[in-house]
Amino acid sequence: MYILSTFEEIYSENYRTMFRVATRMVGNNEDVSDIVQEIFIDFFNKTSNGNIIQHPKSWLYRATINKCIDNHRNKKHYTDLDSLNDYNIESGFAENQEMKDAIIIAISKLKPKEKILATVYSEGLSYKEIAEVTGIKFTSIGKMLSRTLKKMEKELKSQRYELYS
Repeated sequence: MYILSTFEEIYSENYRTMFRVATRMVGNNEDVSDIVQEIFIDFFNKTSNGNIIQHPKSWLYRATINKCIDNHRNKKHYTDLDSLNDYNIESGFAENQEMKDAIIIAISKLKPKEKILATVYSEGLSYKEIAEVTGIKFTSIGKMLSRTLKKMEKELKSQRYELYS
């Protein structure tokens, strides 16, 4: 009974976050739902078998990222991000939606590792947490993140969209 109540707490605290991360990584809502469901099933099975997960949130981030990568591999191609090049932001959208759309396009043009880094950074994780989740050395996070954000900034400028106008 204790395991189930703890699982329910972890599930309710983290489901939306993992769904958001998977959406940024995969984009396809049907695949995202499957991925998030699978990670929580894996988490439940692992913990109900007596395994102790010291940092459940970090484990869930890593599992989500790994499942998204596996999803791409199983389909034998990465999500067709080039189709986003044809994406037109309609003038009727609110400024906030335009910014989100521009950022999604910018993230989509990153390399897979950079995409993971930008996604977990956007979730507000500390450098230490980012290192745990991504497997990137803690000492390299700042430099890699800086380069990734500069690439995104360059892409946003090429879309004629500036975050700090």
